[in-house]
Amino acid sequence: MLSNALFLVASLAGLVAASPYPPCEHQTICIDAINTCGIRYGACYDVCSPQDSPTAPPCPATSTSVEYPEITAD
Repeated sequence: MLSNALFLVASLAGLVAASPYPPCEHQTICIDAINTCGIRYGACYDVCSPQDSPTAPPCPATSTSVEYPEITAD
């Protein structure tokens, strides 16, 4: 009897946890960045569509990578 009640509670908890997320609130975010060979890129996109976020362009075959120093807080 107790095991049936525990199973029921666990099942209901699983259903609550599986409930859908609330709808995304549309907001625009803008990204400015520099890829490893120093080429600047960026774009603005809707945070509800992360697949539209900018990706770094490839480095030209004749370029070399740029090492950026690590910045740490003192």
